[in-house]
Amino acid sequence: MKDYPIIKVAIVLVAGILSARFIELGILPLITSFILLVAMVLFYKQKNDKVYYQLLILIFGASLIFTAGNILAGMSKNNFNPVLTSIDKVKNTTVVGEITKIDLKRNDELTFYLAADSIYSDEFIIKDELNILCKIKGSRRVINNLIYKLKPGNILKVSGFYHKGREKRNPGEFDYDSYLKSKEILGILNIKNISDLHIINSEVDHFPNFIYQVRVDIDNQIKKINSPETAALLRGLLLADRGEIDYETKTQFINAGVVHVLAVSGLHVGYIILIFLFLFGRFNLYLRSILTIIGLLCFMLVTGVPPSVFRATVMSIVLIIAILTNRSTNLINSISIAAVIILVFNPNEIFNPGFQLSFAAVLAIGIILPYMNSLIDKWNLQNKFYRYLILFCAVSLSAQIGTLPFTLFYFNKFSVIALFANLIVIPMIGVIVASGIISLIISLIIPFIAIYFAAANDLIVSGVLYLIKFSGKLSFSYISITNYSLTDLIIFYLMLTILLYFLPRFETTKLKILLLIVIVSNTFIYSRADDSELLPDNYLNVFMIDVDQGDSFLIKFPDGQTALIDAGNATNSFDNGERVILPLLNYLGIKKIDYGIVTHIDSDHYGGFVSLVLAGMINQIFKPELDSTLTKDKRFEEFLRESGVTVHYFQEQKLEIGNTNLYFIYDENLKNLSVNSTNDRSGVLKLVYGNTSFLFTGDLEKRMEKFYSKKYKSFLDSDVLKVGHHGSKTSSSEEFLDYVTPKISLISAGFKNKFGHPVKEVIERLKDEGSIIYRTDLQKAILLRSDGYSIKLINW
Repeated sequence: MKDYPIIKVAIVLVAGILSARFIELGILPLITSFILLVAMVLFYKQKNDKVYYQLLILIFGASLIFTAGNILAGMSKNNFNPVLTSIDKVKNTTVVGEITKIDLKRNDELTFYLAADSIYSDEFIIKDELNILCKIKGSRRVINNLIYKLKPGNILKVSGFYHKGREKRNPGEFDYDSYLKSKEILGILNIKNISDLHIINSEVDHFPNFIYQVRVDIDNQIKKINSPETAALLRGLLLADRGEIDYETKTQFINAGVVHVLAVSGLHVGYIILIFLFLFGRFNLYLRSILTIIGLLCFMLVTGVPPSVFRATVMSIVLIIAILTNRSTNLINSISIAAVIILVFNPNEIFNPGFQLSFAAVLAIGIILPYMNSLIDKWNLQNKFYRYLILFCAVSLSAQIGTLPFTLFYFNKFSVIALFANLIVIPMIGVIVASGIISLIISLIIPFIAIYFAAANDLIVSGVLYLIKFSGKLSFSYISITNYSLTDLIIFYLMLTILLYFLPRFETTKLKILLLIVIVSNTFIYSRADDSELLPDNYLNVFMIDVDQGDSFLIKFPDGQTALIDAGNATNSFDNGERVILPLLNYLGIKKIDYGIVTHIDSDHYGGFVSLVLAGMINQIFKPELDSTLTKDKRFEEFLRESGVTVHYFQEQKLEIGNTNLYFIYDENLKNLSVNSTNDRSGVLKLVYGNTSFLFTGDLEKRMEKFYSKKYKSFLDSDVLKVGHHGSKTSSSEEFLDYVTPKISLISAGFKNKFGHPVKEVIERLKDEGSIIYRTDLQKAILLRSDGYSIKLINW
């Protein structure tokens, strides 16, 4: 550590920042340390011990840095107005504030940020300093006009629908609300019409506006000469905006272990340096270095100064200056300088996943790569190609080892093919970046020639994306990792530190291999100590997934088989199958749904199944008989047939699955009844395990509740009832509830949904039955577990 003085400062500063999460110390430790220092210095004068004196300075310096970290973190805490933090959704909200930043447009949407001084509605009036993320959708013409009309520094008065970010409502889900608040953003304002946006002061903040206009011009030029697919990727690589890369593509990047190339970081800055060095190669060292530094700063500003680019830029500038001044430096000290600068300005960055992944990767390269280099040197490779190839693999492997715990913690996936994929993708990304920049420069001078460069880049991008999508979809491309906790992350780095410390001290290869085996084994053993299976085998697990205003129930039978009853809605803006259920299944390690069940053909019940079928998660589906009068039903069945999914129509039957009985409650005369509502065609299912039972009713309404009550009577009696139609007044009649007599009632409804579900009278009826009520709108996802004798609520 004596060769890395700055990392010591960074470590103590980080410790001080983290300590503020538990207690804000103020200047008390500094005062105490100063008094202690004075006392010890007086004692030192009597002892005249140099080592003792150095220890005093070290203790005081560490105390100073630790206290500074604690104070900075305390000062940067987001003390939002408590009135506003308690508000989730409010219509007709007005915000007055100054534009601080405008994002690049994304299809038909423009996003900008307001430093507001007031926010008010019919429910509240708040005059306070706060940051609001604003979104407005419209036609291409409207959005294009807004791009040049709005400028950083403008004072706006905007009205719309205010809501906070989506919280973590299901296991493994990203907490967008916490993420926004970590960025000091209170919530989101959705502006419906251009008429709801008024510029009340046209004053412009010139420098941010200049950077924004440059970004817009570059974005427009990228889109002008490239295909949409290439433009979306180049915008991510050059402008650090991944908004137009679709969700599925991002997922495949994660599966293939190459998602890091989408985050503009040291890799991209490295390519930019190479391009600048090539362009300025004819100049002398000093001029070339100065021009490269200026170019790096310009690139950093154009990308919007994300922490990863700032870190890489600072590191690069430190290294360039060291070379110019004939001073020695190293990777670890350089990255430590960058970390200290970033954290001094914004201590909250320590909790940013991008910051953590970025610094973990570079630190790992700086620490682990020398070990690998010494091993490669012993091989004495003569062929330069093989040597460079192995060195490249060593760099990639070092970075992957360093970031592995964070990757598992945030993505719950271990990419098996990452090393191979990176061998191809990383060099090709360099080619794509270089070609993209050359195309942009040439397009300003000779536009028709730039088109040829862009066309060549389109081919390269298509090939790279095909490789990533193909490899990301392979059954063995990744392993789902569940229960990876903060404790597991700490254990991994602790064991890695022990390995790196003792490895050079073991002389023989056998001892080194033995040490590696011991470390890896202990990492697995200790990491599993706090594991708890969320859906364990030998139990019946019924999971009510929070899919907002819709239904979706995941069932894991005692023998490990699974069923999914409904899959929520899928709209152009949000697909529950893709964005909620698939990530949840991945988090739980579920590779296949054995029984897909669509209670009825309403989009908030069957919509999410489309994404699940496309992902290969569903092989068979049970649904109501085809209604030829419903276009959506015909289209859905045609889609299922084309996808090779077997369709079973509801009939009165019993399936025996893993010591449970799943009854399909159905009457053949149902199709002959005059049933106009798709809700009344809902399939009803009863699941029995030992002495416990669950009744699922879809959106069944009162008329058909009466019909089933007369036919099945006491057979409807169940411990748990999935309340019909989200708790609407059209369902849950007294007669029906008298037959079911549920001890527990489950209601799936969207938070503050526009339909007012569940209604008060249904809640009162359920309470009169003595039923315990669990609701997704209030309590998020609900997990019930049965051992065949009793049913327990599990706190996931």
